[in-house]
Amino acid sequence: MQSSLDVARLRSLRGASRLEQTVAESYELLRNPVYRYLIAALGNPAGAEDLTQETFLRLFEHLQHGNSVENLRAWVFRVAHNLAIDQQRKRTSVELAGAPMFAQAESKPASGVNPQEEQLIQERRRRIHFALARLSGQERQCLELRAEGLRYREISEVLGIAIPTVQTVLGRAVKKLRGSL
Repeated sequence: MQSSLDVARLRSLRGASRLEQTVAESYELLRNPVYRYLIAALGNPAGAEDLTQETFLRLFEHLQHGNSVENLRAWVFRVAHNLAIDQQRKRTSVELAGAPMFAQAESKPASGVNPQEEQLIQERRRRIHFALARLSGQERQCLELRAEGLRYREISEVLGIAIPTVQTVLGRAVKKLRGSL
């Protein structure tokens, strides 16, 4: 009787080890794209880091309960997206709608860049920021997910919208950006 108990424990430990390895590999593969998406969604690096970790914790729990994931990347981005929405709902202060996706922090001029080039760079950043701010939330989300390399089907799964809607929204976003830039 004791040997069957030992075998069951050993199997359990092996299963946990495989689960941890699977989640660790997923984390290494998707951590940076998820983090960038969450920074774009939240505009807060610390909050993005917390939610990135929470996303993979939820993956571990989901798999630990015996559930499977058909499309890992879409599942992880869907969880991250939902966590970002929950985080935004919890905010008590209303922030101006910005476009942190491509905005870079105002910084010192890069070495080797003369003042005129720096001024042109700053003007380009301002125009991009303005153009992105004119996009709707859905357009910005679709564009951010596409910038992270997700396919239309995966964006559809993450945002819970149909693939033709993703195509339409992205087309509209690109058209708006072209018109603004």
